[in-house]
Amino acid sequence: MDVIRVAIDARSNPRKARHQHDGHELLVVAAGAGTQLVAAGEEPCRSGDIFVFPAGFPHLSHCVPGQEFTCLVLNHEPGDFADTSPGDGGAHLLALLAEGAGPSCRLPVRPAVAAQVRALLERAVGEWRSPARGGRCAARALAMQALVALARDPRLAVAAPEPGQAADRHVDDAVRWIARYWMQPVRIADLVALGPLGRSQFLARFRARTGTTPAAALLAARLREARRLLREDPGRNLLDLALSCGFASQSHFNHRFRAGCGLSPRAWLAGGAGEAPPSPGPSAPLDAPGPR
Repeated sequence: MDVIRVAIDARSNPRKARHQHDGHELLVVAAGAGTQLVAAGEEPCRSGDIFVFPAGFPHLSHCVPGQEFTCLVLNHEPGDFADTSPGDGGAHLLALLAEGAGPSCRLPVRPAVAAQVRALLERAVGEWRSPARGGRCAARALAMQALVALARDPRLAVAAPEPGQAADRHVDDAVRWIARYWMQPVRIADLVALGPLGRSQFLARFRARTGTTPAAALLAARLREARRLLREDPGRNLLDLALSCGFASQSHFNHRFRAGCGLSPRAWLAGGAGEAPPSPGPSAPLDAPGPR
């Protein structure tokens, strides 16, 4: 990624030689007036105009004698804005904007959004050049805010994620939550709050996507950690181990371990600490009263 300020005048490229990039490019005219040379012809540009040039698309910022303008340019290369959630990252948003720009490459945004995007990219340019620690990170964050502001402008009508995508992402976020916070009390309400689905929709989607229930997934995570700790320290106090793994008591841990592994913890160790069956056995609902 690069975010830069570029000054254009009649001397910048008198031969009108267009160029192209491997990734999409966002251009905001900060001041002045000139022309963008695109496939559709010559697009006049002035302060506040915003353009998106798709990857591999020949284009050029151009001025005739007497014209000049300054633009803020965000160049995106493959691999930039790494998306942790497919369909909702910076690279995806920029691609959607490029698709919606049409042959003119112009984004018909509201003036207020154009001003917001310009201000964000002005700050991003400053951070990108700054020697201060974290400057490049700050520039990326500001660029992401600019892309989100554009994608949410109702004039652009950038499509929201499909309902199925949002539902799957909700379940995936819940699976990650369980994997990270299995040692803490986890309630269904905590998982439902991670996304757009209601309780019943979430539970049905979770089972359809993972083949199990949140309670069983949580129990499986806790038993995996218990087996790991037993292998590392066979003499460890079982009450301490049970509490460390999120179980409310040693007896509850013993019961769940036997149900999931077919043996008590000590018998499992004595038998060579082999891998447990993939299913931890039936488990109580996360919101059930009593120890979990």
